[in-house]
Amino acid sequence: MQRFWIILRRRGRPFRSWLGGAAVGMACGSGAALGQSSVTLEELQVFGSRSDPSPQSPESPTGPGNGYVAARSLVGTKTDTPVLEAPQSVSVVTKQQIQRQGSQAVSQALSYSAGVQNEPFGHDARYDVFIIRGFAASQFGNYKDGLRQGNGVYAYFRNDPYETERIEVLRGPTSVLFGANDPGGLVNLVSKVPTAQPFHETGPDIGNYGRRQGRFDVSGPVAGADGVLYRLTGLVRQSGTQIAWTPDDRISLAPALTVRLGDATTLTLLGEVARNHTAMWPFVYSGPSGKVTRIGLSDPNFDRLDQSQYQFGYRLESRPGDDIVFRQSFRVGGVDFRGNLVDGMGLASNGYTLNRYAEQIRENLSVVTVDNNVQAGFKTGPLIHTGLIGLDYFQQDTAKRELYGMAPALDLRNPINAPYPYALSQMGSLTGQSLQQVGLYGQDQIALGRFRLTAGVRQDFASLNTLDRITLGEAQATPSALTERVGLTYLFDNGVAPYATYATSFLPQGGTQSPRRGSTPFEPSEGENYEIGVKYQPGGMNALFTTALYELTKSNVLTPDPQDPRYFVQTGAITVKGAEFEGVFSLGDGFSGIASYAHTDARVTKSNGADRGKVPVGVPLEQAGIFLDYTVPTGELAGLGGGAGLRYTGRTKANPINTQTNPTLTAIDLSLHYEISAVRFAVTARNVADQRRGICSSGFCRMSLGRTLLASVSVQW
Repeated sequence: MQRFWIILRRRGRPFRSWLGGAAVGMACGSGAALGQSSVTLEELQVFGSRSDPSPQSPESPTGPGNGYVAARSLVGTKTDTPVLEAPQSVSVVTKQQIQRQGSQAVSQALSYSAGVQNEPFGHDARYDVFIIRGFAASQFGNYKDGLRQGNGVYAYFRNDPYETERIEVLRGPTSVLFGANDPGGLVNLVSKVPTAQPFHETGPDIGNYGRRQGRFDVSGPVAGADGVLYRLTGLVRQSGTQIAWTPDDRISLAPALTVRLGDATTLTLLGEVARNHTAMWPFVYSGPSGKVTRIGLSDPNFDRLDQSQYQFGYRLESRPGDDIVFRQSFRVGGVDFRGNLVDGMGLASNGYTLNRYAEQIRENLSVVTVDNNVQAGFKTGPLIHTGLIGLDYFQQDTAKRELYGMAPALDLRNPINAPYPYALSQMGSLTGQSLQQVGLYGQDQIALGRFRLTAGVRQDFASLNTLDRITLGEAQATPSALTERVGLTYLFDNGVAPYATYATSFLPQGGTQSPRRGSTPFEPSEGENYEIGVKYQPGGMNALFTTALYELTKSNVLTPDPQDPRYFVQTGAITVKGAEFEGVFSLGDGFSGIASYAHTDARVTKSNGADRGKVPVGVPLEQAGIFLDYTVPTGELAGLGGGAGLRYTGRTKANPINTQTNPTLTAIDLSLHYEISAVRFAVTARNVADQRRGICSSGFCRMSLGRTLLASVSVQW
């Protein structure tokens, strides 16, 4: 029997991986687009006109935002559409919010976003882990500049919020524009791009756990080269973490160059190289009773994770006519992952000696992705259209090797790791994998008076080949799927915009049914979402409020075959019924803030196993957060400000049959900042009460992130 799906739980990988971790999600580029929200019927609106704000403008759909508020985004439609008019729930974490909350990781920047659970399984310096509306999004829902980043079983691209202009969240099914994904949503990082005005920033950061970090960001026109802009962003960090032997070191460099190729065409080159060093196995021991300890399972003398990565690409935009825009986004990337770990393999009969084994992992990941689309504005009678047709391609290749060997036992009464001569020679796995996927999509945004109708459809084709280089066994899969979305919004004069949306998604699954069922390949899982909501953007106020009610169903989920439990059938289903609220504002009197709440009622509604009727692991029923910031706008204390926030995450289930429960998490965040002339001083404290809890996922446990302190100075000129 062969099964080509892998549950990532055993290795502490973020989530379930299709066919050993390869991604089928299509990488789709973002574009420009839908113009002003006020549209008249007397004349044709020119969408994405050349008078649109520059990419660095607060009003740009890829810009830093205006305070805590971003009024426009590409992520919901791949066109420059007001967030108010997008037919799904969209959040944008702006540059100012990232800075004032002192976010040092992408997951931290998402702490206050509605429906997003950051670090759902405890703190992990290896990966950016997040769940959206009850479904994993770190793998298939991890995007950068509108293109999926890709991942292996262990190898994931690591990103730093300092290198981003904004971070976007699109909730609900995203397949109609972005291809394969679970129905919860995606996270899109928007890179910093060159600025027309000279900009220079540098500064140090110092924090607890020995954190030392230096950063710089410089941009402007290239001297002597008309129409050429540059940007160079860099970061060097040496840091420990709350686990004494676990570092969080990084060095990265992100160059960018924008070239104007005539009046109608712009080319932006984007790149990044980075090296990360941390621990491979941050898990702690959990006893037979389920009590979580702070005893690390691994051996600091052997444990380490070293990762090198690169990403290079471009965004090309050409406007041959006032109503036509052609865009092409392209990127190549790679990850070289090298990890050593020691893990437990059961207690000895004395009840306090933990037997262990050692493992060495090597994985190489390479990704090529491109998205082409054409946007056209036109009119049919009273209807004003923004049409979009696109074709994208995603290719990913991985090669993985795992070696095993003996490791010394650990005395839990006195957990000291003495030097040990590790010698790993037993081959655990040696695999190669190649994936290609093509997606063809179309969308029409129609304006009729105050109505905004968005309708789209997409067809995906994929081909995956997996080779076991030990047994020479080979598996092939060719999944395909058709997905659609239709959404309707009505714009009232007072800034209220109710909307309703129906959308579908798909996620391929590897493997086959049992021989007695014909050994037929599994079909992709399918997602279906019904959503209604109200958005509110009050006139004369820099604010945006969103409320949503939704019901998500994921069907075709794998569940044990009642005829042969060694195999699976596709009769399982998961249903999530939820409500969300998020409000962001930045007022002229110095007040800014964000408030969010999410009620996520997730259940396994169909299953042949003991998890039927249970809550999926790691999904809280209630989640809430509020962060308020005030900066003195005028007078002798102008520029002095501070913020305070409160985050709450309800209890989660620690195993599929819900016999163990993780505790609630409550954290208080504080910040103090002062800007004078071109210098900014800031001190931030996250989880100031140092509330740490053991968080488990099917037997693997980590501690939640405790108190972190950071002092920073930024100088601009």
